[in-house]
Amino acid sequence: MSNTIAAVEVYLAAKAQLDAAEAVLKAAKADVIDIVGGYGFLEGETADLDVAVQARKSIDEKALLALGLTQAQINSCKVEGAAYPVVRIKAKKAKAA
Repeated sequence: MSNTIAAVEVYLAAKAQLDAAEAVLKAAKADVIDIVGGYGFLEGETADLDVAVQARKSIDEKALLALGLTQAQINSCKVEGAAYPVVRIKAKKAKAA
């Protein structure tokens, strides 16, 4: 029983740390997006950040085909999804001493 309690406590502690780290990461991402004005490139000492804007289309085409729509009808109904920023990080190689 004590192993079960210990496992639960370890899980909860790790989850709390993860939640805190995700909150910091989300705030840092918002700061980066604000700095570059929505999209752009930031160069750091240990890594570079590339901020881009993407949009996503999402539809269950198999379900629509099963309902009798043609592929052309489905394609004509597609619209761009809401744009959202994407931050990519590229670590820099360590400089030789």
